[in-house]
Amino acid sequence: MADNWTLGIDLGTTRSAMAHVVDEEPKIIENSEGESVTPSVVHLTEDGESVVGEAAVDNMMMKPDRTVREIKKLIGTNETVFLGDEEYNPQEVSALTLQKLVNDAENRLGGSVTNAVITVPAYFTDRQRNATREAGELVGLDVDRLLPEPSAAVLAYGHREQQLGEVENENIFVYDLGGGTFDATLVEAEYEHNYIETIATDGDDVLGGSDWTEALVQYAYDVIYEDTGVDISQNDEYIEQRGRIFTAAQEAKHGLSEQQSVNLTVPFVVADQGYNLDKEITRADFEEMTADLLADTELPMDDIFARTEYTVEDVDRVLLIGGSTRMPQVEELVEDYFGIEPSKKISPDHAVALGASIQAAFLDDDVTGASISGNEDDGPSGVVLIDVLPRTIGIKVQPGDKFDPIVERDSQLPITERSEGYSVQHANQTSVAIEVFQGEDEYAPNNEKLGDALLEDIPPREPGQGQLAVEFTVNSDGTLELYGEDMMSGKEVTAEIDSALDSNSRDKAQLPPDA
Repeated sequence: MADNWTLGIDLGTTRSAMAHVVDEEPKIIENSEGESVTPSVVHLTEDGESVVGEAAVDNMMMKPDRTVREIKKLIGTNETVFLGDEEYNPQEVSALTLQKLVNDAENRLGGSVTNAVITVPAYFTDRQRNATREAGELVGLDVDRLLPEPSAAVLAYGHREQQLGEVENENIFVYDLGGGTFDATLVEAEYEHNYIETIATDGDDVLGGSDWTEALVQYAYDVIYEDTGVDISQNDEYIEQRGRIFTAAQEAKHGLSEQQSVNLTVPFVVADQGYNLDKEITRADFEEMTADLLADTELPMDDIFARTEYTVEDVDRVLLIGGSTRMPQVEELVEDYFGIEPSKKISPDHAVALGASIQAAFLDDDVTGASISGNEDDGPSGVVLIDVLPRTIGIKVQPGDKFDPIVERDSQLPITERSEGYSVQHANQTSVAIEVFQGEDEYAPNNEKLGDALLEDIPPREPGQGQLAVEFTVNSDGTLELYGEDMMSGKEVTAEIDSALDSNSRDKAQLPPDA
């Protein structure tokens, strides 16, 4: 029995899962409640003890001020949440979920869990990835890799095909609709060479199944207001009722994936009027009220085919990943879009965790990673995973706060790109702030600021002398390293970009006049 274990962890918005490889086979690890997935819900008791999972869900309705759900939507931001009187950042709340998973895994497996491969949405920014890594480190994990969820799903699917002897090279499109994020990813898979290359990825990191739930919640609020004149969505006297409405809406959403109609029922929701919410909702009603959400998932797919040489007809297989893909409207959209029935050979709830465990086995020196793929010639990594940068990374330049791209989206990782020709803005300037942004807008402030670094003690010179250079290295997991250089003096600055700093008072770099 191993003393130390490496996990594959799918840290999800609404639910999380974990897996490991046993005898060359990836297996889901059940939590202490005997379930294959754990709700990503955290509750803090009045004694200061954290409760995670189903027990936290049970407390969500009665004590919502001490309970947090869907914290992944805030990961990588400066926002904080309160559990009672205690303030937490998103990494700390995510760490509590990870701690539950680690404890349950250790109890199931015996020994200690020391390392993990944690999955992230493909469309996560560098800042979101770094925050996810920090959450793992807060519970003492060595995070061996941050693995994009679509890559993990393809790993799990490819392993299954190899085990069945059904190995073919194919172009795979991964439609990943989770609880709070959406990824659309085009992948080339050469299974006999253990080679998986991401061609392009797009998505929406604030769109997910919880938005479908929220549509039902808003419907309930509207019905209650029409029937009683009470707007419980804005009244703090109805916090407990709002929790019960959310739970009922979630159950109704799940029910409509299996049935043509359900009843959205919340007893005594306006108790002083003796009012019970009880409305029948058909699947057609639900699909109509969420049609705009479904349409929003088409936009990233359109964008991928618009900016690559691939067409819809080039796709051989579509994988549906994420529990929200169980909604019939999703499967219908995908089948209509691609003209082929999506594959159902692997569980949408488990694929990502299973794939992460395969990657973990490849990276674990104690596991003969190559043997899991049946090919010992591939070396210790076992499989070649080529991922791409989901969004362009560049810097802000003057005049006009322009965004100057340095590493373009869809660039294969790892990658190093250097850009020269930057100048100081003022003649007496002896330092330059290199402000880093990620996105596609030409105006830097419209993109996401990742952070900055200060190049100091440079000799004064006239503006327009393009003697400053910026170099970015984006690693295989999407994390970013910055190198800035003054080519006149040789002064340098290096930084791992993991937070946005206040640099409003600093002078900025600018492009030379002819750039």
